Amino acid sequence: MVVLGDVTSLSESGKRPKAAKGRVREAMMNLLAQQPYTLTDLSRILKVSKPTISYHLAEFTRKGLIQGAGVRIGRGGLTSRLFIMKHGIEFILPDSDSDSFFLDTLSGIFERKKLDWTTSNNDLVWAREMTDFLYHTFRLLRNITKTRHHDILRRYGVRIGIEVFGPQITGKTVRERLASLKTFWNENEIGNIQVLPGGTAYLPLQLFQCLGCFGTRDNGGPLCSFTRGIVEGVLQSSYGSRYEVGERQTHGSGLEVCIYPIRKARKRTSA
Repeated sequence: MVVLGDVTSLSESGKRPKAAKGRVREAMMNLLAQQPYTLTDLSRILKVSKPTISYHLAEFTRKGLIQGAGVRIGRGGLTSRLFIMKHGIEFILPDSDSDSFFLDTLSGIFERKKLDWTTSNNDLVWAREMTDFLYHTFRLLRNITKTRHHDILRRYGVRIGIEVFGPQITGKTVRERLASLKTFWNENEIGNIQVLPGGTAYLPLQLFQCLGCFGTRDNGGPLCSFTRGIVEGVLQSSYGSRYEVGERQTHGSGLEVCIYPIRKARKRTSA
C-alpha cells in the first residue's frame, strides 16, 4: 500500500498547491494517481527540477508503481512520454488542509444560495441560478483533488433535488414525477432532457436521457454527475431509497446522448 501523507500546502497566492519540502515523491504519486502527466508537467506543477522528477519516475517504474500512458505530441513533432499510477495500486489520498478549506467555502456558498432559492418570493431564473452556482463551484474545484470532483457535484445535485427542486415537482408515480421534472427542466432552459419508458420487467423502469445541460455538451464530465444527483434527489424527496439511478450510458456517435437507467432499488438481504 502506498500511503500519501500531507503532501501539499498552498502557495502564498493561493492559486496552486506546491509540493512541501521533502515531499516530492508523495506529491508526484498524488498527481499520477489522478491522471497521466509528463516529466515536464510534473516539474512545472511541483516547481521541482527535471532531473529530480526523472530520478523519482525511474524509481517508481523500477518498483512497479507507475506505467507508461502513451505519448503527447507537442510543437514541431516533439514527443513526451506520459506516466500514470498502475491500476490496482492501493494508496491513501489525504483530505488535505487545502481541500478542507475550499470544501468549507463551497458549503457556505451553497447554504446561502439555498436560502435564497427556498425563501425568494420572486420568480427565479433557474438557468441563471444554476449557472451562477456552478461557476462558483468550478472556481473552487480547481483547488480540490481532481478525483473528488464527480462525487462532490453529485452530492450537491442530490441536495438540490431533495431540498430545492423536489417540492416543486408534482405527480404521484415515478413516471409522473419524472415527466414533471422534464417539463420544469426544459421550460426553465436548464437543459434538454427526455424521459422514456423502460419496456419490460427486466429492463429499467424509466430511462432518463440528457441531450445537454447547463449550456455544455461535455458529456461524461462532472456536470453529468451533477445532473444525475438532481434526478436522484428528486426521486428521494418522494420515495426515499426505493429507486436508484444507474451509471451513465451513452448512445450515438459524435454527438453523444447520456442515458441514465432508473430502477427499483434492490433489497439488501442481511447475512
